[in-house]
Amino acid sequence: MSQSNTKSVKMTYGALLSYIMQTHYKSLAGIIGVLISLSSLLLLIFKWETLATEKIILCAVIASLFLVINPIILSFKAYKQLKLSPSYKEPLQYTFSEDGIGISQGEASDLVEWNRIQKVVLTNRILVIYTSRIHAFVLPVSELGNDKAKILARIVQFSADYKPKLSNNLKGYQSGKGI
Repeated sequence: MSQSNTKSVKMTYGALLSYIMQTHYKSLAGIIGVLISLSSLLLLIFKWETLATEKIILCAVIASLFLVINPIILSFKAYKQLKLSPSYKEPLQYTFSEDGIGISQGEASDLVEWNRIQKVVLTNRILVIYTSRIHAFVLPVSELGNDKAKILARIVQFSADYKPKLSNNLKGYQSGKGI
C-alpha cells in the first residue's frame, strides 16, 4: 500500500460534537423532543398574557430543555468523551485500498472490508462511515486536508459494488473525481 493511500486522523472536538448532535437530533426521540420544546415556546409566545406565572415558568423550562439545555449537556459529553477515551488519545491511521479500509492505532489494527460498509455520510464537519445501524467510523473533514477529494473518491469507488447508501453530496465522487 502506497503512502498516498494512508491518512493519519485525530478526532477533534467539533467533529465529535457534530456527530453526537447529528445522531441525537435525527433520532425519533430527538425529533419529538424538539417538537415538544417548539410547541412549548410557541405556547409561551402566543399565550404569554393569559398564562399564570407557574405555567410561564413551566413552558420556559420545557422550551429550553431540548433547544438549550440538551445541546449544552451533549457538548459537555463530547468534551468528556474526547478527553477520557483512550481511543482518542492518539491519531488513527486509515489506509484506503481495494481490500477495504485498514484502521490502526499503536499495535492494534483492523480491516473493514468494503462489503461491510452500509452507509457513508458527508457533512461540512464529518465523514461518517457506518458498518451497521449503530457502529460507525467518524473522520473529521478538517483532518483529511488536501487528500479529501482523493479519499472520498476512493471510498465511493471501492464500495460501489456493494451499493452502500451515500449522502447526496457524495454522488459527485462516483465518477472517480478527485483521484
